[in-house]
Amino acid sequence: MPSVPPEADMHTGHPDRRRLVFGDFEVDLQRGCLKQAGKEISLRPKSFAVLQYLLEHAGQLVAREEIMSAVWPETAVTDDSLAQCLIELRKALGDNSRSMIRTVPRRGLIFDAPARIEETAGAPATPRLSSPGVRRGWIFSVALMALAALLLWWANMYLSATQPSTEAGSTRAAHSIAVLRFTDMSPGGDQAYLGDGISEEIMHRLAQIPSLRVIARVSSFAVEGQPAAEIARQLDVSYILEGSVRREEDAVRVTAQLVDAGSSSHIWSKTYDRDLDDILGVEQEIAGSVADSLEVSLAGTDDMQSIDPRAHELVLEGRYFYLRRADGDLQKAQERYQQALKISPGFARAWVGLAAVANASRFDEGPQENRPANRQRILETQRQAVEEALRLGPNLPEAHIRAAYYYYQAGNRKQAREHFEIARSRDPDHWLVRTMLANELRISGRIEESIALFQHEVQRDPLNIVLRENLVSFLVWAKRFEDAQAELDSIKELMPSMPDRSRALSAHAVRVQILLGDMDGAAVAVESLAHSQERDKLLAMIQYALGHQAESNTALQHLATGESTAWNALHAAEVYAYRGESPEAMNRLRSIEYEPGCRQVGFAQNVYYSPFLDMLSENPAWEEYRSGVLEYMQGCLLGLDVDSI
Repeated sequence: MPSVPPEADMHTGHPDRRRLVFGDFEVDLQRGCLKQAGKEISLRPKSFAVLQYLLEHAGQLVAREEIMSAVWPETAVTDDSLAQCLIELRKALGDNSRSMIRTVPRRGLIFDAPARIEETAGAPATPRLSSPGVRRGWIFSVALMALAALLLWWANMYLSATQPSTEAGSTRAAHSIAVLRFTDMSPGGDQAYLGDGISEEIMHRLAQIPSLRVIARVSSFAVEGQPAAEIARQLDVSYILEGSVRREEDAVRVTAQLVDAGSSSHIWSKTYDRDLDDILGVEQEIAGSVADSLEVSLAGTDDMQSIDPRAHELVLEGRYFYLRRADGDLQKAQERYQQALKISPGFARAWVGLAAVANASRFDEGPQENRPANRQRILETQRQAVEEALRLGPNLPEAHIRAAYYYYQAGNRKQAREHFEIARSRDPDHWLVRTMLANELRISGRIEESIALFQHEVQRDPLNIVLRENLVSFLVWAKRFEDAQAELDSIKELMPSMPDRSRALSAHAVRVQILLGDMDGAAVAVESLAHSQERDKLLAMIQYALGHQAESNTALQHLATGESTAWNALHAAEVYAYRGESPEAMNRLRSIEYEPGCRQVGFAQNVYYSPFLDMLSENPAWEEYRSGVLEYMQGCLLGLDVDSI
């Protein structure tokens, strides 16, 4: 629906001959423009409409929903649309302290400056509107349009297909379950991997049911030992599956019980006494019993029945070590996968496990001087494992996911995309598929769709701290600072000690406080951060905002004297941008050299989405540079040979 033009009153549609005056600003409603000391300041139409609404309710607390209903009538928009208008308005008004347009957390906004209405004379004039375009390299245009449409279609398909249904009068999903870690009750207490493996296999089978929301492993295992009511509150589930495993030599006793999370009553309970060789059958039976109880259909089984049970046990043990990640666990995981392959050389899941271990090893490449050789060795190990996994398990989604990871790292983006497409078609709901799609959306500049996918993953895995750290980061990148603060508050409520234990969350908290203008709180919180370039950057900003120029310069000097890296240059550029020193910020950005082979796509995202660099938005040089960063990212996504900005 077309919006009412700015020269007409938003409520009546008739020409408005008034003007609103505050400080040395005036809003000419007849011409639809903002002026300061007689000089016109360009605003987008929606930003102007938001300003007009706030002025007409000056001194009053106005809910965000109320503003959005007035400015975007009969149009569904997200809070981000309003946030972008507020950013533009605060910049136009010089309201860096957020004292003029004041945010009341989780309640709304107040225009907190004296305003008066004056009548004007004369006929209405056509407003001058400004809508700066975004530079697109012609070489990318056709491919980018096709890619953008495809990514948007994927995101919409995934999100619309996975919205959980709810019971009347309840926010809890009607069909949702948490499969808890099966407790090890063995005499030696050394069968935790078997209990974890049984739980994960049941999760995997249940997750194939489209109408059932299955909480992911990290969150399901994190609530071990808590009462059913507390689990239901934290994970927002209707049912809980819990159990135990007891092994003596090759005899295994598995118990399982399905619990109604609302009433804490048992729906069914059963004990399975089997040989270890039949553990796959037990997993299938338990998953089938859950599906029958919830009146849903379990998908067909895979080809695991032909695998030697000893090899299956070793893969479960390998996955246990791979996911635990204590010192030496990656090596133990690799050994278990290799032992499984000695027993069953054709076991595709073991090859997938080896590829996953190699991929994880990238984050520990040893001393700087050895990294090129180590990186090549890791890539070769990945290649061999991926090729075998694909040969033996061509229909296994995770084989194609691991292949996509390998080809991305090897620089073959085209082949990586092909395997990603296959994985998506095999299992569109796989968490790794969703993570990769969210990454591609961000690289293509579609941060909001990426956030929507991450929010869905957080629903399925609410206690996964890595997911939630990333979500906070992406909300900051989208300039949704209040949403980022709400997410930090939610994390603290669910996991009270986690923000203090997570370095990433602690740093995010300080960033958000700075961006929301809470400098006193940021000054206290930054002291708890470990000494690092990030801490120096944030400290330089805080001291500058508090009027302590010398202290800000000292912190900035620490950045300047640190190791000369791309990250160092970015941190310094962000400080200079925050301090309004645009030329020096651009000098630092131009000093960054991008490695060939698209190895710095992750770094480029930090540049492109930086909320601190966004303070350079009035500098044409920054807009040109930022467009170049986007083209670099998109070129890498399309598999083009992009070496620099």
